[in-house]
Amino acid sequence: MIDFDEIVYCNLTIIKNGKKNILKEVVYKHKDGYYKGFEVVHIDILKRLGFENKSKGFDIAKKSDEKRNNITGAYE
Repeated sequence: MIDFDEIVYCNLTIIKNGKKNILKEVVYKHKDGYYKGFEVVHIDILKRLGFENKSKGFDIAKKSDEKRNNITGAYE
């Protein structure tokens, strides 16, 4: 069973023009039961990749106050 918005690496069986086609080794995000406009009939999961990152924020980088040695490049 795949959770909503889960990303998986899988083999998909889709219906294209009334015929079943198998797509092998694709990355699929389970959202509405469609893959690139085609209805997904069966999902054979090879690996579970996880979920999309929900965080919309970002971290602020702070400048280091340490000085570098001109010859070796190591912090002093």
